[in-house]
Amino acid sequence: MARTKRVGGATVRWTGRPLISKKRTARSRKAMSCIERKLEVLQELVPNGPSVQELDGLFREAANYIVCLQVQVKVMQILLDELSPKVSDN
Repeated sequence: MARTKRVGGATVRWTGRPLISKKRTARSRKAMSCIERKLEVLQELVPNGPSVQELDGLFREAANYIVCLQVQVKVMQILLDELSPKVSDN
């Protein structure tokens, strides 16, 4: 029984081996270059991003950086609440 998979609205037969000689269309090249540009920007924004070689490592670093930024914002909100003058109802 041949396995099939839905790809872009079409059903294709899965053979278990990669499509080595698949040619890219102009549209897929443009989409890939857009993704590559976005990954380069992400790499520049994330500390230690340029030193990360694998894509999963870059995403992990980005996720850690986001968590650190969220914690910093929470700490600043707490400091602001505690250090702001209290308004009395008099």
